[in-house]
Amino acid sequence: MTRMRKRFLECKGLTMEQAEAYATGLCESQRDVMFQLGDLFRYCAARWPDHFPQVFPEWVSPGLISRAGGVCEKYPNEDDRESEATYTVYMQHSGKEDRLERVEASVEAGRTSDEERATKEAPAKRWLLAVDVHYYLHRFWFSGAGVEAAVGVADWIANTAKRLGEKGLTDLVCCFDSRMNHRKELTKDWEHEYKPRAPKDPELGQQLTLVQQLLRDAGWCCVSIDGMEGDDVMASYAKQFPGHVTLLTQDKDARQSLSEKCNMLLDVSWIEDETSGENIPQYKWLSAKDHTETTGITPAQWCDYQTIWGDATDGIKGAVGIGEKGAADLIKQFGTVEKAIEAAKEDESNVAFAEAHAKAKAIIDGKDEDKAAAKAAKACEVLIKAKPRKALIEFEPFVETTRKLVTMRDDLDIPMTTLIQGK
Repeated sequence: MTRMRKRFLECKGLTMEQAEAYATGLCESQRDVMFQLGDLFRYCAARWPDHFPQVFPEWVSPGLISRAGGVCEKYPNEDDRESEATYTVYMQHSGKEDRLERVEASVEAGRTSDEERATKEAPAKRWLLAVDVHYYLHRFWFSGAGVEAAVGVADWIANTAKRLGEKGLTDLVCCFDSRMNHRKELTKDWEHEYKPRAPKDPELGQQLTLVQQLLRDAGWCCVSIDGMEGDDVMASYAKQFPGHVTLLTQDKDARQSLSEKCNMLLDVSWIEDETSGENIPQYKWLSAKDHTETTGITPAQWCDYQTIWGDATDGIKGAVGIGEKGAADLIKQFGTVEKAIEAAKEDESNVAFAEAHAKAKAIIDGKDEDKAAAKAAKACEVLIKAKPRKALIEFEPFVETTRKLVTMRDDLDIPMTTLIQGK
């Protein structure tokens, strides 16, 4: 079906994402067309000064076209029009000597609309809640909700959004896994495939379809991107959204997205107030600072940590024989997987290694207080005490692919139609 016809756009059945794409294209066209008409006017007036009016339809306003030409005369070069401001903003400043500077000032002040109204009020700060719907749908299902899981999750998300709205929440996006997963292709030749799963219960599959429909019908933005997981969608919002972001998930992979602008809401539980009988939400938050203080590992190091440790739930083996604590010790000491492997390759007969190990033993035994060498000595002790040298060296060929498996994509093309209705 051709949706765009003469003076008509067939909108029936459009998803919000499709509507956003049409709106962006049409508004960009509207922004550009006046400049294009102006350029055409200037060319025709110079080439055929006595006859150029016949180029344009008789039903179009000659004044409109000539004014467009006048604006383009003031901004004759393509480089003069690179700003994101609309044609109207350019027109309003066209008579000024410092017009280019004025246009840029309007853009920097956030005034790029046709009205170009200055305001003394600071723009409202936006706060997005990105929900890992698949995780919570499965949790509801396996907790016994069964065929009521989809309705339960939809209601739970709506109630949570309402409560957080009282705290200033402005945006919400429901993130879904796509049917295909690009990470499975990475491990197709491995003995252990990525995310091995038993065949899905048909009724659970129906609940996944139903919950997405319920959330869309409620007006929430729902996003699924071919080949990607909901984790990737959330990470992309954490990186790209113009405001604060909260990730509603318990997935430890999401910790790599923690930052000054992004935190996690690990869970929301509801308890009944004894006095009023009202359901009161109990929130479990996690900030980048809390995460780092608790684990000793920064969000930026989290992928390296998971690369070594792996993820048994998703079928990611990591460095065999190095557990959660061993992986944490290595990252705290060396910072990256590569540096840990480089240290592991040092032969114990190497003089520098042997001396450092002796220094480490002396420090541990309390016989040496030379703290200048303590860091290097401790690094050697970490490797020897945990005995991960062989495991790290054997793991080296798998590092690149394993890191891809545990690293969430944050560069996806995501819709920004996430504003909660009424905000």
